[in-house]
Amino acid sequence: MALFCRYLVDHLIPMEPEGVVYSPGVVDVENGKVVWAGRAQDAPPKKSALTEKVDGVMLPGLVNIHCHTPMVLLRGAGEDLPVDRWLHEVMWPREARLSPEDVEMGMMAGAGELLEGGVTTSMEMYFLGEAVASGAEAAGLRCLVTAPLIEDALLTRYGSWQDQLDQMVALGKQWQGNDLIQVGIGPHAVYSLSDECMRGVAQAARDHGMLVHIHVDEQEWEVGAVHRQTGGSALSYLEKIGVLDSPTVAAHSVWISPQDIDILARTGSAVAHCPCSNGKHASGIAPVQEMRAAGIPVGIATDGPASHHRLDLFEEMRMALRLARIRSQDAEALLVREALAMVTREAADAIGRTDLGRIAPGNPADLIAVSIEAPSFQPVVPEEDDLIARLVWSATREAVHSAWVGGRRMVSEGKVLTVDTEMVRREINRRAARIAVG
Repeated sequence: MALFCRYLVDHLIPMEPEGVVYSPGVVDVENGKVVWAGRAQDAPPKKSALTEKVDGVMLPGLVNIHCHTPMVLLRGAGEDLPVDRWLHEVMWPREARLSPEDVEMGMMAGAGELLEGGVTTSMEMYFLGEAVASGAEAAGLRCLVTAPLIEDALLTRYGSWQDQLDQMVALGKQWQGNDLIQVGIGPHAVYSLSDECMRGVAQAARDHGMLVHIHVDEQEWEVGAVHRQTGGSALSYLEKIGVLDSPTVAAHSVWISPQDIDILARTGSAVAHCPCSNGKHASGIAPVQEMRAAGIPVGIATDGPASHHRLDLFEEMRMALRLARIRSQDAEALLVREALAMVTREAADAIGRTDLGRIAPGNPADLIAVSIEAPSFQPVVPEEDDLIARLVWSATREAVHSAWVGGRRMVSEGKVLTVDTEMVRREINRRAARIAVG
């Protein structure tokens, strides 16, 4: 028997077509898929009596395309250190002590946070990919898992780069066909990996049709380090050895050149823009305007909860807008509707999921609803630009009151339904204390 529900919403922002608002709107969901979305007065006859009134604004579930969610276990550690010292002195020594149970619990806890903040899909780069996948699935978060390949003496417990790569390929086969979990390859960065490893990544990605997720030019010092190592830029090297022959997401991409932007555009690669993390770590301001003008899909992302404490894509949108406008001294450098696209449809396109990030017939019913009762939303005017601007400039993760993944209710009244938050809070504190002291 088909499961059908009609959602009658105060305001609907489907993101297809982009920038349109229907007030009021209707979304019909059947068997986890959207079957109709649009103006309430244009809605077709209902297939059943089941109707739910949804207050506020409904929009597609947010898509977070660069995160290290299990790092909730490391939140607050190594504050105020530059990135290279933060990694080598604090993060990697602690991460060398992680168990699969730690990672699964961290992923489950962080997935609950993401869902409560309106994120229904996250691309993850973290160790022990099987544990990441299991934690995400348990929480009901749609997830693209890309466990990192790292060659560092602090992290030898995870095996050689070949061991790590073989594990990711096997994991991809294990989860193939799963509705929530996909698997890609996550080489950490060009500067942290050998040429042999990176060529192995290129071959495996081609052979198995896997997406590549890699840090690129996050810090200025990386540019010189990679040039000494490869004789060129990170992106020119990745293109030369064939990594960019496969779908690739280059995280951060702060210090890329105009020639690098040409490479990204020419190869159909995408970028994950992490404005708050880049600000916290003094990385710099990414050339988002130039990348988008070149037709490069750019998604806004949170980075990990140890890189920036709040898993809040609404905050990230605002930071992205401010930084783009400060960098260019142009108030139109990045528009609010563009920022919203960068956490919905454009982010989904960046990871090859054109069925996500928009509410349209045939797509999974990944939906969120945001309250507009806060004083900062008032007065509520349903004109398209005004309502989208208020959503982007005023909403926080706490304003999300409902979320659905594949038509399944995951968040109600602002609380995740799939995670025992009290239990995971106790476990995270207990495990974090152990990891900190070794």
